[in-house]
This record gives sequence, C-alpha cells and structure tokens, in this order.
Amino acid sequence: MRKQRADELKGYKIDFVKNTLTLNYKFANAAFNDYGSPEYERMKDILADFPQLKVVVEAGRKITTTRETKRLTYKNMEAYMEQFDNSDELLNMFFKVKKMSKPLASPYKYVCDWFEGQFPDFRDCPDLENTEVDVKDAPNTENYEMKQAS
Repeated sequence: MRKQRADELKGYKIDFVKNTLTLNYKFANAAFNDYGSPEYERMKDILADFPQLKVVVEAGRKITTTRETKRLTYKNMEAYMEQFDNSDELLNMFFKVKKMSKPLASPYKYVCDWFEGQFPDFRDCPDLENTEVDVKDAPNTENYEMKQAS
C-alpha cells in the first residue's frame, strides 16, 4: 500500500464495487465551479481513467446533536409524575393522554407535547417535595395527523 503524500488532495472516494466517485461538498464545489483547479484536474484524471464511474456528491456535515426528547420515555415520565403530591391525578391524565394518542400517526409526539406543556421546566430538576401541580388538559387531537387506514 502506498503512503499518502502530504500535498495529495482529499475529499473524494472511489468505490469500484458500486462504480461511484464520491465527492464531498467542498471538493465538488471546487471541481465544478473552478475550471482548472487542482480538484477539477483530479476529477478529470479519475474520470478519464475510469469512465464508468458515476459522480456522487455528499452533503455537508451530518447533524449529530441529540434530540431534546432523548431518554424521555413513558416510564421516565411516570417516574417524574410520581414525585408530586397529586401524582394519582397526574398519572390518570397521563394514561388518558396515552389512550387518546393511539389513533394518531405519532402517538409519542402527542404524549410528549402534553408532558412538556404540563411540566415546562421538567429538565431543571425542581424541588419536588410537598408540591402539587394543576393538571392540564390534553392537546387537541385535531392538530395532529391521524394514522392512515390500511
């Protein structure tokens, strides 16, 4: 295997199994928009040697941020509500909301929306001893997409 030279261009991959030349977006931008650039010359040389390759351009950096609702499971929601003095009332409403979410296309989103509306500061870890919370109504299901009948 040959060593990679320090001045060698990066930003492309050749896949002979799939017959593709994959360019990252920066390399592709330079190759397609700057006639005579080193990227253009490299791409031209590769395609001259391997004309069967199809050029594929990758998108930019993949977004790797975590979801806001990560680890916000039904079980964790229940555990959070059990800390309040009126937990029975909260849990009854929670189970009612879960039941109402069944015909929706995204039942979890519906329940999360209710939970986040009920406890807007739940991530701040409030002092939960001897507290009561007013129970809020479930969101209107008309604002959510229904499951498709199959």
